[in-house]
Amino acid sequence: MKVIIFGASGYIGLPLANALVRNGHIVYGVSRSKDNAPKMRANEIIPLLGDADSTDEWKDHLKDADVVIDCTAGMDTSGPAMLKAVESLTGTVRKPGTPKLAYIYCSGIWVHGDDRKRFTFESGSTERAPSAIAWRPQLEQDVVSNQVLKGIVIRVGLCYGRGGSLIGLLFSQGDSGSISWFGTPGGSYSLVHVDDVAECFLLAAEKNNLVGGLILDATNEITESVDGILHAFSSLVGIPWNKVSYRPCANILEEAMSITIRARPSLARTLLGWQPRKPGLIDGMAIYYEAYKNSS
Repeated sequence: MKVIIFGASGYIGLPLANALVRNGHIVYGVSRSKDNAPKMRANEIIPLLGDADSTDEWKDHLKDADVVIDCTAGMDTSGPAMLKAVESLTGTVRKPGTPKLAYIYCSGIWVHGDDRKRFTFESGSTERAPSAIAWRPQLEQDVVSNQVLKGIVIRVGLCYGRGGSLIGLLFSQGDSGSISWFGTPGGSYSLVHVDDVAECFLLAAEKNNLVGGLILDATNEITESVDGILHAFSSLVGIPWNKVSYRPCANILEEAMSITIRARPSLARTLLGWQPRKPGLIDGMAIYYEAYKNSS
């Protein structure tokens, strides 16, 4: 397949691009910065410069692409503009009769919102989505209901591994003598290793005819206690438990990270045969902390 990835040099995008390359696919990586081109070339990814507003280098590749993946999702609101740009250009450059272009949007499990009592499923409500990403549920619906593109949404859990991602906010306190974490005791995280995320996207791209028009949650089967994560990390780095404390959230990112979601995803496992293989965060804590400390 010919695959175009927006955000191919990022934390999720690069492992995903590598997974696609390893499986024989031709991958084009679109980035806003020329500085990312050497890293992409070193990983056998063909670099293109641009974004939703700068389309000259990538728009013609939509003519014969099989899959477009948007991995740029964060707290910003660039997702709707990216969907609109790809949809509009696809209708312009793609010849009539060409199979529908698959479009996979990387969303996040946080859209389900905080709920410490009930399990959450793919079909669950998104009415409690944190304010920072309150726009994202509508974008998800715009993707899967798109008439021009074969839309697919994958909501990833809180990622770990390969340098830490947001878990790096915890790992960065390893030498501080104390740990201050946001939220309140008793919470839990729906986690997933970034390599397992890459495998899920790979399968969705290869089997897009099976999951077109669907929203898939991608997390480990078992949530992990935040208290347990803090205890495991403090024990690993030799910080006494009485030096570990919770504090109020200081920004919208911390508010989002502090929510508890007891996810029970099934569609990716059932339809794609996806199965997370990496150890959980607590079980692999020592390995992941070393990866964080030695990441560039």
